[in-house]
Amino acid sequence: MLSYSDQRWRSFLSLAIDAKMIRERASGTWESITNLCGSAAKTLIGQSIMAPFFTNGDDDFCNNTTATIKQEKTSVDRAEDIAVAVELKFLLPFRIEGDVDPEPSDPRPIQAIDARFKDDENACQEYAYWLVADTIKTAGSKATTIQAISTGGYAENNFWESHWIVKKANSAEPGPDEKRARSGGARYAWVPVEISSPKMAAGDPQTRRHIQRVLHALTARHRLAANYTCEVHVHLGRLDGRPFELPVLKRLASLLWSAEPTLRSIRDPNSPNYKNLYTWGSELRLFSRLAQSISNPLQNDGYHHQIEDRHVRDALRALPLEDNQSTDGAALRGIWQTSSRRELGLLLSGPIKQHRRLGFNFSAFGLEDERARRSPRTVEFRMMEGTVRTDLIINWVSICASIAEAAVAPDDNRFAAALRYVLQRGAAENKVICELDHESEPKGRRLGREFSGLMQELGIPRAVYAGFEEKVIREH
Repeated sequence: MLSYSDQRWRSFLSLAIDAKMIRERASGTWESITNLCGSAAKTLIGQSIMAPFFTNGDDDFCNNTTATIKQEKTSVDRAEDIAVAVELKFLLPFRIEGDVDPEPSDPRPIQAIDARFKDDENACQEYAYWLVADTIKTAGSKATTIQAISTGGYAENNFWESHWIVKKANSAEPGPDEKRARSGGARYAWVPVEISSPKMAAGDPQTRRHIQRVLHALTARHRLAANYTCEVHVHLGRLDGRPFELPVLKRLASLLWSAEPTLRSIRDPNSPNYKNLYTWGSELRLFSRLAQSISNPLQNDGYHHQIEDRHVRDALRALPLEDNQSTDGAALRGIWQTSSRRELGLLLSGPIKQHRRLGFNFSAFGLEDERARRSPRTVEFRMMEGTVRTDLIINWVSICASIAEAAVAPDDNRFAAALRYVLQRGAAENKVICELDHESEPKGRRLGREFSGLMQELGIPRAVYAGFEEKVIREH
């Protein structure tokens, strides 16, 4: 059982500092290493120093991914160049020293904090972040904390390609279930944590195994929890850091707009955060500028642009005339009318701050605020609720990557099949929504069937999506 006085903290320096990295990034002087010490950690442990990096000492980590990142830059988007990164928000519990274990039947270790510091937010955060980073290191990956980055004078983007970054999860907070008294009246002290993975090659099998190793280590060594204030975010972009070309972004936007009701069905309708009251990730079809322009007949009237992409054009033509001219038809023409990434990014973002980053987040291309300008040029999937289930997290990453792959290749038949499927399902839904044969099928089963159908059109194996299909049927 760990505490602030634990021997592992007293030997923190020897465990945490990667000498090679320190020489490269902090001029190789012991003075610079000492200056990187986190003040809160000094207060708590006296002799220990907060190091800027937590590694396994192996600079060959993820050789395949690193090699791919360093490849020659190209202006043509290819499936093999797609990068993926995942952000996880969760709650890390601690036992307060002097209290009994709140859940003695849980075999996983529980770290303890000195009762004198349980209300010191900065100290608890620094300790929690170090614990999480140290655990990631034991899984064979590199990790650093936000305190180490800032005290070292660096920026987060210096580590996007190489390290897991551990920091505060701004939206996450303990709810009534986390705050309740447990065995012997003891309660946990909770610290919200967010971890952001390095960007990795989406198509590399090592990427899935890499994320799996990290999640297994974290869930084995800590009693992690995720409630309705936590989320799983997936970023998709290019390994070389360049933005997707505009036609690819338009194809991706066309599919995500049309498939949003089906993809969002993975959210629990009974959750307090179903309508994104606690997090930012609302519906594209309700809160984007595109949605608002479609609802305004004066603005909607201008969307008569010819769609260049034959798959999108053919999918619309396959619909009856009245459906071709419907909301989806107008939305797709609006998407294809844009002439720049920035125009598209603004169109697919909301006009107010709360809706700037929607469930399908294109704000990094709109460059509308400082956060967007600092963000990587990626499309972000923000709709999945928080979980500590490794299988759901890894499989959701695979689903998101498959959607991006289908949109990147102009001759990928998966894109055409999936777009046709969701557009036709939407048209059928509008026609039979009040009919008895529609109502006779339970909503959960219908939504699960539609989710399964979309996954099949995208060529996603059942083993990957079955957990979500079951979740949709059960929760709806």
